[in-house]
Amino acid sequence: MLDLTRRQKKMLALSLLGAAALYLGFVLYTGFDDFVHAAGQLGVGGWGLILACSSGNYLLRFIRWNFYLHRFNHRLPLFLHFNYYMSAFALTTTPGKAGETIRSLYLKSHHIPFTHSLAMFFTERFLDVVVVTLLATLSLLSLDQYGEFVLLAAIVLALMLPLLRSRLVIKTLQHLAGRIALPSLSHFIQHISVLLDSARRLLQWQNLYTGLILGVAAWSIQGLAFYFILSTLGPDLGLTTAMSIYAISLLAGALSFVPGGIGTTEAVMGLLLLHFGADNVSAVAIPVISRISTLWFAVTLGLISSSYLGISGAAAKTVAEK
Repeated sequence: MLDLTRRQKKMLALSLLGAAALYLGFVLYTGFDDFVHAAGQLGVGGWGLILACSSGNYLLRFIRWNFYLHRFNHRLPLFLHFNYYMSAFALTTTPGKAGETIRSLYLKSHHIPFTHSLAMFFTERFLDVVVVTLLATLSLLSLDQYGEFVLLAAIVLALMLPLLRSRLVIKTLQHLAGRIALPSLSHFIQHISVLLDSARRLLQWQNLYTGLILGVAAWSIQGLAFYFILSTLGPDLGLTTAMSIYAISLLAGALSFVPGGIGTTEAVMGLLLLHFGADNVSAVAIPVISRISTLWFAVTLGLISSSYLGISGAAAKTVAEK
């Protein structure tokens, strides 16, 4: 049965300690009592609502992931596959996207090739960036100074899509791989061409639209949760502005190349809130609460799913039955 390696557990522990220290610093800067009071304002019902929104986000993204698996003509028991998907979130904050490697390894145990699972991962990540950028375009209505940043991201993504769907690009990469004398570089380029060739199936128009619709629904639900937090604890800036702040913060975290965007996402979110007149307590409490209810809630659920798979031996049993 697959499990987290010692190195992955060490990286996870370090990321948890680093994030805890960072958040503690934020909280102490604004005042521990003030932060606790702000978090308590949400109440049990409020916390239940935002965690339910996060759960809805993960569920919709799993539905998309499972749809992609079916596009490659693979089938797995739904509950088992859901735990595979969720278990990867346990390693979201570790370098190198190790969580996605764990997911691919789980699928490999069912004879699903890495080229398919990695193509699914690539397509999922690409569409997530597209959707978050679309949500960030709402900033053009209220955050003029961020318009160029969002517009540039949108243009880059618009140019990337036809390239990713182009047979010419794949053939060019294959030709290039055959002409490079350095074996390691040649093999790397060959693997990229195979990955893109597999991803092309998921980027065909019908599959692309399905992925985009599910992605928009998933991230809009998460944006609504942020709007609820903001309107409860800070100034009510309206739905479009709240969604923009959330989306721009996620984009900034992704572009920072810091695992999970830890620190960067929270900092950008806090600065944007201050720009719109939030006080210091709100500018710290809202990002921390938002990230606890999204990133760290996902890590927690991932650990639960990973533990379930390890304790039950469900994957090993399924493979043995085949």
